Amino acid sequence: MDFGKHCSAELEKLAGGHWRDNSLYFTLEEINQLPSILKCLNYIDDLVISPFHITDSSVMEAYWCTLSIKTVNQIQDKSIVLLSEAGKSRLGELEDHYIEQWDYTYYEILKKDIKGFIESLNRYITYMERRENSLREEYDEPNHNNQGIYYEIW
Repeated sequence: MDFGKHCSAELEKLAGGHWRDNSLYFTLEEINQLPSILKCLNYIDDLVISPFHITDSSVMEAYWCTLSIKTVNQIQDKSIVLLSEAGKSRLGELEDHYIEQWDYTYYEILKKDIKGFIESLNRYITYMERRENSLREEYDEPNHNNQGIYYEIW
């Protein structure tokens, strides 16, 4: 079982989760329990957590808020990776909110650095606690009671 699926299965045992169309989603409150699971697993690997707005009739990914933690042998300069991904040559060509978002959603962690991995995950959770209201404002549909922001672990 790959690491993301393992984390998802362990979190489901602990927090429950929510099944929709053969995919398992978690609230941010449930995701907040993932660091304690990682301490017990005592190993790390690449992890992606994608937020989705889910209603009775739709599932829409907020891909720009997807967390990506890569476990590596050598950490690259985060700015260089961002510029490469954005196809730009200098940070001044990017809007500040894009740089901030990258800072909270993309991490390279040395293999076996469980503490750094958990710190990155906690930093993302704190970021999303601030962002969820704006996502709701953007996605919530009027007159729908059964909707919310949920996260899928890969």
